[in-house]
Amino acid sequence: MKMSRGQLGRRLLGLAVAGVALAAGGAAFAELGQPAPWEVRLQESASPVMDNITWFHNFLFVLITVITLFVLALLVIVVIKFNAKSNPVPSKTTHNTLIEVAWTLIPVLILVSISVPSFRLLFQQLDIPKADLTVKATGKTVVLELRLSR
Repeated sequence: MKMSRGQLGRRLLGLAVAGVALAAGGAAFAELGQPAPWEVRLQESASPVMDNITWFHNFLFVLITVITLFVLALLVIVVIKFNAKSNPVPSKTTHNTLIEVAWTLIPVLILVSISVPSFRLLFQQLDIPKADLTVKATGKTVVLELRLSR
């Protein structure tokens, strides 16, 4: 059976696509569990304590991102609303009690929400499970003397 040029080209193209897919798939599985550049997440854990550390890391990452975006939004609002062009006569209002209480209480609540899981995680790390296997390695030193005789 003789193949035409088109059939041969399709088969070669199919083999090339399969080879590229296998090479790319193998490269993807080679990085499993290994650190990668620009990776935000932590590696896969092997213990429940590390699962909790990973959860705490992700929680703090989201919290820090939300706080940063909130502060950025406030800065943009202040720059747009209170510039000299759109607000030629500035307000002389001072001592807004509600704002002062809010910017004192909100950071305290944020710190408490961070400290509770943090202390729980520290106490989990103090509990070290008993080892299933203990390896004792004993080394002996050997002293060599070299005597030169004449």
